Amino acid sequence: MIGNPPYISAPTQLANKFLAEQREKIIKSNNYKSLYQKWDLYIPFIELGLNLNCQNGITTMIVPFPLTNQLYAKILRKMIVKENNMFELVDLNGTKIFDNATVSNCIPFIKKSAPKDKTWISHINENLEIRKSFEQPFSAFVQDEKTQVWNVTQQKREANKYSDFNVLGDFCYVSYGLRPNSDEKTAKGEFKKEDLISNVKDNIPRRKYIEAKDIEKYKINRIRYLEYGTERSPEKFTRATFDELYNHNKIMFNVLGDLTGTFDDKKLIHNHSLIACVLWKSLKGIENKSIASSIKKFSKYSRSKMEKLSETVDLKYLLGIMNSKYASVLLTNLRGGDYHIYPEHIRNIPIPVATPARQQQIIALVDKILAMKKRDSSVDTTVPEEKIDELVYKLYEINNI
Repeated sequence: MIGNPPYISAPTQLANKFLAEQREKIIKSNNYKSLYQKWDLYIPFIELGLNLNCQNGITTMIVPFPLTNQLYAKILRKMIVKENNMFELVDLNGTKIFDNATVSNCIPFIKKSAPKDKTWISHINENLEIRKSFEQPFSAFVQDEKTQVWNVTQQKREANKYSDFNVLGDFCYVSYGLRPNSDEKTAKGEFKKEDLISNVKDNIPRRKYIEAKDIEKYKINRIRYLEYGTERSPEKFTRATFDELYNHNKIMFNVLGDLTGTFDDKKLIHNHSLIACVLWKSLKGIENKSIASSIKKFSKYSRSKMEKLSETVDLKYLLGIMNSKYASVLLTNLRGGDYHIYPEHIRNIPIPVATPARQQQIIALVDKILAMKKRDSSVDTTVPEEKIDELVYKLYEINNI
């Protein structure tokens, strides 16, 4: 079976009435096991191809390269590897196949038979011919059992190396920020983000507000003001979150590219271009659906256990680790070649529990960097950052990277 299914993202489907209805019908049909979170339309197409094929038949489709690493494809990746024999994967990442396409592609060749223990990784050469490059054992191909991300390189990636460590999500509640545009269902078209943001504080109720473009490592470059506490804000937001997410000290990370984190003790509000991490102990006694859902979906510990764990770490210790060079390696182990950073990635970064004295070494350096950046935003903080890197290497018991 050969195919070139439509590539239509979840947001695009939901924004179109016909596609939104079709998406709902696909979900309600209960014919597809692979639908997960914000699944793209090509996901059920691949599963349908596998289901319709005969025993020992081969299914191959040219699909977006994000099949290999996006969270929405996690269940399908597991089905392909655990329930079928994917004997070859053509890696076309970075190769423009279609003139009007903005996404890279890959081509899985999947035989409906018992799974094997390895697959071929192929590439396209200068003559536009597909040729096998190397054989990859599935022990290396599936680089992380939690996310089922595929490693299509020959680089060694060890996502399960620190399986006995706690993860960041054990210490912090991790969440996107709010989406300050009018809800499509209850307030469609009433306002957009730009209508709510001001560069100066005025007579309208507002809170200090930032986005990912306003931060760098250990630094906040710009603060604006978001209308907040009015009839429409945040009540009519697409995603309102909850006040306590912003009312405590927190660390925040970007959602695209290289991992970048900063510290907030000013109760700043931020949008979904940033991911907030708030210590569980800071949210003690706060009950809502967002917290309950997060614990149910992602936590292996009870809430009370995580609140106690969070008492053993300092936010600035966590920030120092997350802004270190080695944290970028740990992130790559989780997301593969993906450019996006999701809360699930941040949540699953392994964190060593250090003694108060060892934590204080990192905290002191983070305080130094924050103070230097506050005095002079263009200051070079390479020296203290390298010292943090050295301390982090020791915590993870490695020499360097």
